[in-house]
Amino acid sequence: MQKKNLRNLFIVGGLLVAFSLPFLIPAITRLSDRSATVEKEKLSSEAERFETRGDYKIKEGKVVFDFELINHYPEAKELQFGSGQQFEIVIRDEKDEEVYRYSEGKAFTLALVFRNIDPGASLAWQDRWDMRDQEGKMVSPGRYRAEIEIMPIPNEDDERIEASQLRTSIEFTLAEAEELGLNEDGIITSAAAKGIIAELADDVMHAISNRDGENLAAYVHPKKGVRFTPYTYVNLEEDLVFTPPAVRSFFTDQHVYCWGSYDGTGDPINLTPSEYYSRFIYSEDFLNAEEIGYNEVLSSGNMLENQFEVYESPIVVEYYFPGFNPDYMGMDWRSLRLVFEEDGDDWKLTGVIHNQWTI
Repeated sequence: MQKKNLRNLFIVGGLLVAFSLPFLIPAITRLSDRSATVEKEKLSSEAERFETRGDYKIKEGKVVFDFELINHYPEAKELQFGSGQQFEIVIRDEKDEEVYRYSEGKAFTLALVFRNIDPGASLAWQDRWDMRDQEGKMVSPGRYRAEIEIMPIPNEDDERIEASQLRTSIEFTLAEAEELGLNEDGIITSAAAKGIIAELADDVMHAISNRDGENLAAYVHPKKGVRFTPYTYVNLEEDLVFTPPAVRSFFTDQHVYCWGSYDGTGDPINLTPSEYYSRFIYSEDFLNAEEIGYNEVLSSGNMLENQFEVYESPIVVEYYFPGFNPDYMGMDWRSLRLVFEEDGDDWKLTGVIHNQWTI
């Protein structure tokens, strides 16, 4: 009797399942589709965003930060910036103390700036830190963290971008200055400077010796130009600065310029570029100088040396003759210094300094 009841129970249960299947299968299918749709929407929502990525490298005495803002949306996006400052970088040491801030001491244009990013594309920026703190001193070896923030301002019609999408951080280690190719003052060492600039400096000196303004202009810094200093001390108020186009026509320019003042008399140095060239640039055959120094001072007079303070992390190449007439006991020395500064990944000519014994 018990077995018969159990068999009847299975039969009834089977009939119920068979009867319910036509209704259960669509319901299960709808539930599965709804779950898949929710998951797809979730993934799509996570994919549609901005992302900030950053990297660094230590190159020629500087920490170079390359970073970008990536558009993961399926459509192009327009970003609006409230000034010329589009990003901020703050570097902190192991004690979490701020040692560098990108915007410190800089002035930015107050104007709206609009930048478009296509889907899958990015906006890229770069900053270079000379490893000096806010007081201008070289930082100590150790661990550091760079906090990077992209700084768009919200458009009225767009949703505010989450802060996390506009930020990233980079951790890095600074070794001893010697390992980075720097001396105790944070200046690129002579050996490192020679390896970086020797070939370029030789090309520039050939252009100078050949009076080749067209070729020389190609080596001049496109933004800073090249400053001409007649006597060792770089004078930011009196020294003339020539842009690449002006250098291109340097040797055909017949205009008389005031290049500063003659040592001893104080009279103005009124000369054409060609006259200045003969007197204060190629006054000797510097292409065949007896000595060449890279970020080291070979000549020594009674004027102050300030090229490493005036120019930004420069490489200074000095072409030096220690003297010509033994009767003068070396007082008739001459030298020419070429100053190079970085322009992106290149080095460009930014200064030509003439040196000689002065009264």
